[in-house]
Amino acid sequence: MRIIYLTLSVALLLEPLILSSVSAKSTTKNTLAQIVAQAVCDKQVVVLGELPTHGEALGFQAKADIVQSLVEQCNFTALFFEAPMYDFIGFQQAVANKKAQSKQLDRAIGGFWNTQELTLWRQWLFDQSTSGQLSLAGLDDQVSVTSVFAKTTLPHLLGSNVTAKNPIECQSALKRNMYWRYDEEHPFGPVEKDLLQQCTQQAADKLKTTSNADLSEKKMAENLANLYARNNKNTLALSRDEAMYRNFQWQYQGLPKDSKAIIWTATVHAARQQGQLKRKPMGVWLTEQWHEDMAVIGFTAYQGESSMAGMPIKTITAAPANSLEANQTTVDTAWVFLSAKELSELGEVSSRLYGKFMTVNWSENFDGVVVFRQEKAPVFKNK
Repeated sequence: MRIIYLTLSVALLLEPLILSSVSAKSTTKNTLAQIVAQAVCDKQVVVLGELPTHGEALGFQAKADIVQSLVEQCNFTALFFEAPMYDFIGFQQAVANKKAQSKQLDRAIGGFWNTQELTLWRQWLFDQSTSGQLSLAGLDDQVSVTSVFAKTTLPHLLGSNVTAKNPIECQSALKRNMYWRYDEEHPFGPVEKDLLQQCTQQAADKLKTTSNADLSEKKMAENLANLYARNNKNTLALSRDEAMYRNFQWQYQGLPKDSKAIIWTATVHAARQQGQLKRKPMGVWLTEQWHEDMAVIGFTAYQGESSMAGMPIKTITAAPANSLEANQTTVDTAWVFLSAKELSELGEVSSRLYGKFMTVNWSENFDGVVVFRQEKAPVFKNK
């Protein structure tokens, strides 16, 4: 079995090149980005995962370099984030009107990846997008703390399209939720949840039947209605993973024929099979559509540190001796890339790829797995 390793001493020599590759193509063939990109270059869709903690700097840097390699060397022309779809629509509109600003893209991407390590890469994304080389989009129906476009646009969209409910009441309810401004007079409870669900569903229904309504507005209203239906335990609501898949499907259809796309998400959403997971991952729907034209790469770590969106640093405890992370790395290993064939030869083995350790034949879920020996927490721009 041939496994690709990089020792820590070599990694330290290569690190400046890896970090600076956002501004110039790397000609080094043994970097992690080059190896992964070469392995998936011929695919139509490539899904890049990360640990569900969304806070690992080495994983972020590697994914950014892989994205750039796929765009520059393999003709990929679209990148989708596990991030709210609303502000990406706002950014797309600004790009079309030649009014886009880099801070709009930062807000759309969100706080998880607003790190100092990715600053140059996000500028590269902005330049690629505004020059028409790369399409950027979001997949999530949720609204984040950085969703400025959503917070300023959706209350008016909602109020303009509700039918049976009071528009002002609906607008106020949505603003309270998006800014999380609850008090004794307006607590966040069953009454408020019902109001949000009813208001957003009425607006979505009206826009759906309005022939001249903007398609993006229809989709934003549809996503918002599904979000509040799901939050209100409505059994008819789509799961978050299915909503992300449908948003990918809709937005991909708007790209030029046979476009090659990358999805940046968590490994737990990327898996090709549900297996022991409680919910069906987005990757299952993607596999049903794309089959062997898609590749899914998982990311994990033996140990280290993690920080989500600038929150306090948490320790990634050393993986058990019988785990994939422990067996496939040593003290002088920076990272390991395991292909699907190599994963298959390992058989069932324990790994924290989904956050919690599970014993799985990981080749049935991923086309490759990256293991970092010593992860580190990112540095956030607001720190």
